[in-house]
Amino acid sequence: MKILALPNAHALAHVSRLLEVAKILQKRGHEILFAGQGKYLQLVERDGFEFKELPYISAERIVQAVRTQRLWELYKEKELEGFMNAERSLYHAYKPELVLIDNRPTARTSAEKAGIPSIAILNTHMSNYRSIPFFSYRQWSGRENSILWETADAVENIIEKIIYDRIVMGGLNRIRKRYGLSTLFAYEHEAGSHLSLLADIPQFNPAKKLPADYHFIGPLTWRNTLPAPTCLEQMDPERPVVYLSLGSEGLIDLVNKLETLTRDGIQFIIAGGGADLDERHALPGGVYLEKYVNTEKLLPYCNLVCCHGGNGTLYQALSHGLPCVVVSTHAEQNYGGKRVHQLGLGQNLTLKQVKKSGPEILLQAISDTLESNEQRNSALKFSKHIQEWDAPSLAADTIEKLDF
Repeated sequence: MKILALPNAHALAHVSRLLEVAKILQKRGHEILFAGQGKYLQLVERDGFEFKELPYISAERIVQAVRTQRLWELYKEKELEGFMNAERSLYHAYKPELVLIDNRPTARTSAEKAGIPSIAILNTHMSNYRSIPFFSYRQWSGRENSILWETADAVENIIEKIIYDRIVMGGLNRIRKRYGLSTLFAYEHEAGSHLSLLADIPQFNPAKKLPADYHFIGPLTWRNTLPAPTCLEQMDPERPVVYLSLGSEGLIDLVNKLETLTRDGIQFIIAGGGADLDERHALPGGVYLEKYVNTEKLLPYCNLVCCHGGNGTLYQALSHGLPCVVVSTHAEQNYGGKRVHQLGLGQNLTLKQVKKSGPEILLQAISDTLESNEQRNSALKFSKHIQEWDAPSLAADTIEKLDF
């Protein structure tokens, strides 16, 4: 089968999730081409995949829109139609039998217009079937099983989806009408026309009333073949080690605070990813900078993970039984951070809080979490839920079973 993989390549997770599934499908004899625009797209070449450039929203506008929550600035109707014309031209040239999507909502519509089935990988909270809204009254109250708060969450979910549908996705639905396609509601644009695979576990990101074409497959985290960081040989085994992932959008502001953060003898290994960091000489003692890391080889040496709250990094940490300190930069990341806090798996801050209060608030959160046996034990217990899943194989199995 010829498969075209279309991620939002401005974010590592959206590329790496499709990549992990593509590696399994390729081994089973399928042909996969990647396409998109973004600094993480070239990573697919490491695993022998080719990619084509496709125009898309700039990374700067995505970051600005999600951080300010001015989401109506994200998808401009005329621009979206141009993206879809480019996608349809690629369909005509490549002739895929299936389009595999991760966070590129134009792709479902263009594939439908071209008569090609589509399958999407997405987070549960970016679906219409999430149990917990972005603003959760249960999380606010701390009373998980209260019927009152569950009802309030259900109402909040409806309100949030209506707002998202009307304000954010209105232009895309107008294009669908011009194409002669039925309109979609809210987060259905993130889904596939034939199948939607939730890269989550229900214990962390629960859903309600999933239809037959939605399936939990477990966490899809990047499994690269990079060697273990050489800095592990230089680290003091008597001092705690924190893995600091800057994330696709970057917690780059934290790098300037590292002298304060290392004050208590904590060692940091920083994964810079796509961030522009080439200042090894300026780093304080006990801080080690890497571009990308093999977390399977790194995390067994760590005591805690500090990150922006993206699903991929959280699941990597929790699969190793490591508690987390989240410093989120926008609402979707804060969603993951709130779940970490609610489940007793670590602490949740926002970058706005850290900037306002200073790095001491982050140092205190890291120190408290490192000293908390309760959070460490909760993370170890929670890791068993994650280890039950083999997401890449399950995703490939589910795709191959589908009758197009």
